Amino acid sequence: MGTAVSVREVRHRLGGREVLRVDRLDVPAGARLAVLGPNGAGKSTLLRLLAGLEAPTTGTVLVDGIEAARRPLSDRRRSAYVTQRAGLLTETAAHNVEIPLRWRGLPRQECRAQARAALDRLGVLHLADRPAAGLSGGERQRVSLARALALDPLLLLLDEPAAALDVPARQELLADLERVVTDAPASTVVHVTHRPAEALRMADAVAVLVAGELRQVATPGVLLGQPADEVVARLVGYETVVPAVLEPDGRVVVDGHVLMRAAGDRRDVSGAVTAVCFSAGVRVEPCCAGGLPATVVRASPGPGHGVVTLAARSGRLTLTAHLRHGVPLPQPEERVAVTLDPALTVLVPRWGSEPSRRGSIVATGAP
Repeated sequence: MGTAVSVREVRHRLGGREVLRVDRLDVPAGARLAVLGPNGAGKSTLLRLLAGLEAPTTGTVLVDGIEAARRPLSDRRRSAYVTQRAGLLTETAAHNVEIPLRWRGLPRQECRAQARAALDRLGVLHLADRPAAGLSGGERQRVSLARALALDPLLLLLDEPAAALDVPARQELLADLERVVTDAPASTVVHVTHRPAEALRMADAVAVLVAGELRQVATPGVLLGQPADEVVARLVGYETVVPAVLEPDGRVVVDGHVLMRAAGDRRDVSGAVTAVCFSAGVRVEPCCAGGLPATVVRASPGPGHGVVTLAARSGRLTLTAHLRHGVPLPQPEERVAVTLDPALTVLVPRWGSEPSRRGSIVATGAP
């Protein structure tokens, strides 16, 4: 079932600069791992090492116990790598999908049948005889995915395959990809993205990569509920980040005012903390309603939320708050009070106060 991936003590340098540092990462056979990180985090570099296209400067990358860059050709042909932009030949869509099957030495009729079946799974069988040069970006990417999936790969590597598409096309492609991957339990999947929703929807585990270094690996539920630090919290969708102090009695205090009271199971940090909150948990009320007093600097509307910049005694805060129906945005110079909903807020160590990583990092949760 799938292929197991193991990374140990990897340090990879490009142009004299270290771009990737991974002490340990294990992906069990058949698991779905998403690698989440901003642009330039080293996600594509990690994928290239897993594909064996590059060897790490130091350390080891193993696929089923064999160094990825030294795997025999027969093993490599059981892997598939889909890049951000489809690299298709000028031939027909069907011909592009058939090529790797022919490399395996399959009979022509079998290649044709498997190629058309893969195109059908991605909803583009009607494009089989159309030249690739005449396809739209979304159609080209679907053909590229069909080419990968036609191989029934034991290891499927996806480098943001929907990144170049507009929002509707991206959502449709990801929905189809999720369905196809779910129907292919024999594949181990590693999918890199900078969008948290895409990382969370298809993964058993998510590895957060920042500046070439793994910050946290956890199941989607743990990652959302227990981000390792504020950088991870921002990456998984916490819009509001407020430096605060956690008092022994559970009060979360800013400028001497209570922002919220922490639930008992969230008091695993103390002293200087950072409160990270989803926009639905931010409340901006008229002044003197309790909470942190502040002055509105500016406010702008968004779809279902408002972005409010405030000046508090400790400095400026930018908050993203959901708008309640019929409640207008506060106006510049207006005095307001801010509170956070404990159910939608997590307390993490203040940035720089302690290391964010703990022990070994292992991606678990094979289906």
